[in-house]
Amino acid sequence: MVFSRILVSFIILALSPLFLFSQEMRFGKYNDFEFNFNEVSFDPEADAVVLQESCYNLFSGIVLGSKIHRRIKILKESGKEQADVTLRYFKGDDNIQDLFKIKAQTINLINGEIQIEKLSKGDFYEVDAGDGWKEIRFTFPGVQIGSIIDFSYEKTDKSIVSLEGWVFQNEIPTLKSIYDITFPSFLRYKNLTQGLKTITHNYQTKTKGNYRWELENLNAFKTEPYMAHYKDYLEKIDFQLDGYEFREMDGYGTDLNKYEQLFQSWQDLAEYFTNRTEFKSYLEPKKKQAEITDINSNELDTLQLANNIYKHVTSQYKFSGLSSIVPTKKLNETISSKNGSRAEINLSLIAHLRHYGILAYPLLISSKGNGRSNLVPFPFIDQFNHLIAVSLIGNKVFYLDATNSDIPFGFLPSDFLVYQGFLMIEENSGLMDIKIPHSSGYNVFSNLELGKNSIKRESTIKVMDFDYILNSGLFNEINESNDVFQTKLLPKSGNPEVIQTISITENDKKENGLLINYTATKELDSGKNLYITPFQLLRWEPNPFVRASRVFPVDFNYIFTDRYATKIEIPEGYVLDDFPENASMTLPSGAVSFNFNVNVMKNTAIVNSIISVKNHIIDANEYPDLKYLMDIISSKFKEPMVFIKKSNNTEIDKPSE
Repeated sequence: MVFSRILVSFIILALSPLFLFSQEMRFGKYNDFEFNFNEVSFDPEADAVVLQESCYNLFSGIVLGSKIHRRIKILKESGKEQADVTLRYFKGDDNIQDLFKIKAQTINLINGEIQIEKLSKGDFYEVDAGDGWKEIRFTFPGVQIGSIIDFSYEKTDKSIVSLEGWVFQNEIPTLKSIYDITFPSFLRYKNLTQGLKTITHNYQTKTKGNYRWELENLNAFKTEPYMAHYKDYLEKIDFQLDGYEFREMDGYGTDLNKYEQLFQSWQDLAEYFTNRTEFKSYLEPKKKQAEITDINSNELDTLQLANNIYKHVTSQYKFSGLSSIVPTKKLNETISSKNGSRAEINLSLIAHLRHYGILAYPLLISSKGNGRSNLVPFPFIDQFNHLIAVSLIGNKVFYLDATNSDIPFGFLPSDFLVYQGFLMIEENSGLMDIKIPHSSGYNVFSNLELGKNSIKRESTIKVMDFDYILNSGLFNEINESNDVFQTKLLPKSGNPEVIQTISITENDKKENGLLINYTATKELDSGKNLYITPFQLLRWEPNPFVRASRVFPVDFNYIFTDRYATKIEIPEGYVLDDFPENASMTLPSGAVSFNFNVNVMKNTAIVNSIISVKNHIIDANEYPDLKYLMDIISSKFKEPMVFIKKSNNTEIDKPSE
């Protein structure tokens, strides 16, 4: 009898998640599963969990009404920070959104008794967040490990061209997330899904115009090494109005139903922007309005002329920090003030380039962190957040952002290194691939002289393209202080080499590179064996990939190739006794490869290594292979060359491998 009771209890416990998922939450109603839940099976380290959340949406005329409910369980002490809640909405000047009917309460089970602490009206604080945004902030009282915090509210939204949508993941794991929406018959929307679970979910229901997503066991979004923009990979759903039905009387008095489609083509979307008065002033400037007085175009080839125009704009125009995709000022105002948003400055650059006969057009992009890893392949207005310039010179395409003078002509900030953009031209506007030719990476060449009591290293580091551009601040610091170079680029433990001389020079052939020449020495214990590491890893030190698994892809930002070569003269009286084995590895996808090779010829050892990243995005499924490869790279760069003192029985030469 006791066994049967235990079995029944076990079955109830095992099936309790199904009970939870089979029923909708009701505010103020709680069950045993929620009180007994204490660990997330797919994330055991989680300090809190969303037990269930829902968003039900229904139109009233052309206003969208939403009912939102979220229930969270606190699992650990650090999870108590979930008690602080901020609800953000856009009110604007026309009350675009409104938020009301907020209910919130803390639930604790103490000695088998349910205790509830409700928040009153005075516990909710409205804050002006600027630029039309409002926030409602509140804190749950009495929160402890095991508490359930429960809140709900309603929201209205008059902005129906692009609906706010729903993100199914949270900063803590989510057991169940529901998004339900019912569209009126006269409005038609395109749904824009992202994430495997969202894309593959069967959202159709038996009710006409009703769509429903129910996703379960969703990972928390956490910052991981080489993934600063996890928002681009979240499970989410957005909507854009495709068109609407309306009634119209024809000339004979007949009542007709008609349908108006928005943005039938990319050209429609382009003209939506370019036909604006402010926008048009940049694309069709008045005569000589975009002339630059201190540029003599007759003495320059087209590429040099474009480069000089770019330098003029980056040095003379001040970026306001606003990254809108449409200008609010006309060209003459921007030129006069020498100040503007990213759209206004880059459109001014386009106007200047066009004035001198150089083809240039606006290009809209969705930068990293904007919430979408790939552009939607149809005219979707809300997916873009930056306007840059694209120019065709000869048979080469150059991408330009004139808001930062530290970025050379033809390069972009790291967050702008995306796959596609929306090209707006007079005809046939559409998506275009973004490819920036470059040869980024480090080339490190060293000569090591081994004396009786010291090592002397003479090295040249060639830093190329994005590795220089995106780290220019670091190299400026190095140029000012040997200590910075010692700290940033050389080993910090053991008996490190000490910098004696260092010089940094710009690469004469290209402005987006530099050379670092330095000498360093290291004292050795005389009379003992020598342990020499041929070179130092300039990237990934320490190894950033230590977690056993990963949720999001790895993003190295750009492709690159690092080359290392060190020549070591074997000192008199020593013989090379041991050295790292040769290695050659490549990820299954071919995205990353590694080669390590040692050649020994009489009194000289030459060590070479190449690390090549051919695809800067590594899928999370390939992370275990990447982690293993990085472990090999890290260990290889730490393995020493071992030189031992000769004796009468010691071989003079070590055979090559």
